[in-house]
Amino acid sequence: MERDKKDKYHPTKAPPKNQRLGLRARLEHFTWANFTCTQSTGAIAILLSETPHQFPGLRTAGLVIFLLNLVLLTLFSLAMLRLHPQTARASFTHLPELFFVGSFWLSIATVIMCIQKYGVPHAGPWLVVVVRVLFWMYAAVSLLFSSALFVVVFLKVAVEPQKISPAAFLMIYCTMLTGTIAATIVETQPPAQRLLVIVAGISYQGLGWTVSLVLMPHVLGSLLRNGVGRVNQRPGLFIPVGSAAFTMVSVVGCANYIPVEYGYFAAHPEAAEVLRVVALWMAIFLWVFTLWLFLLALLVNLPTMFPRIQGRRRLQARMGFSLSWWGIIFPNVGFTIATTYIGQSLESEAILWVATAMTVLLFAVWLLNVCLHVKAIVTGQIMWPGKDEDA
Repeated sequence: MERDKKDKYHPTKAPPKNQRLGLRARLEHFTWANFTCTQSTGAIAILLSETPHQFPGLRTAGLVIFLLNLVLLTLFSLAMLRLHPQTARASFTHLPELFFVGSFWLSIATVIMCIQKYGVPHAGPWLVVVVRVLFWMYAAVSLLFSSALFVVVFLKVAVEPQKISPAAFLMIYCTMLTGTIAATIVETQPPAQRLLVIVAGISYQGLGWTVSLVLMPHVLGSLLRNGVGRVNQRPGLFIPVGSAAFTMVSVVGCANYIPVEYGYFAAHPEAAEVLRVVALWMAIFLWVFTLWLFLLALLVNLPTMFPRIQGRRRLQARMGFSLSWWGIIFPNVGFTIATTYIGQSLESEAILWVATAMTVLLFAVWLLNVCLHVKAIVTGQIMWPGKDEDA
């Protein structure tokens, strides 16, 4: 039975909640925005491996979350593959769903980084080579995809700058994460390959940061002109935090593993130390800007985060769950890892404890999102007629 794209991309009258819909009917309303769950789950697994205060069992927990993410990513990909071709094509030309296509590639990026964190220490040199091959494949595909996606927006979709969504950052984040992957895998690469990975990672990070700077005034201008939007979509305001956060992670991470006895750096032995100092202080320069973006999103969401008391001490939620809630996790994982790197470079135990506290809070929010996501599926808040993210 062919799907009518109007059913998916235009608001429809939702059936009564007591009506039962089968799995196939529910999957008609499965969108790219669901991959914000897998990109955030993979990011949490990475965060647990990076947190400065480790304890027995923490890496095991991270490994379990990584394996869970692999299962979710496989299931979500199968759900998207069964889309009718007409519907699949429409997903690349319909706002805001086309912004969320980048979440699929961000999920792939977290898988590569998790392989480095949880696989390489326990495998032979062959996995180091595999990770390097995956890095170059991701670099090529993400650049082509991101470029093509922007061209599609230019040619097929009319995006008003005054109404642009924070989710637009996801279109370039998928390419920008190449720099974060480079910072993650570079430690175990041989010197000749390490230098190439660092050069590519910094170059891609420069692309991502520059395009993010272009998008930033449009997003802030949209907020000034149109306000902060519907209550259950406001957690998406955390997405811009990732622009500066992952730039700090990439630059400091790559600078820490410069091959000092190879190539350019063998001929210029002082260059490596200079670059490490510059990278650290550039990260410190960006940290408060990242904090400012975080505080904007937090203060906008804070009044509606806590339930109100009605009647006889009865609690009523002020906002319902939506997939934009996953926007709280992924960018702030980058912010937390960047804080960790700064603390390690400055050898500051106070900063490292701040990063640990951030890790605990993010893990708690991730657990909350998992529970609310499952509840939303069961109760028909998502994957239900009239409840699509883009409707």
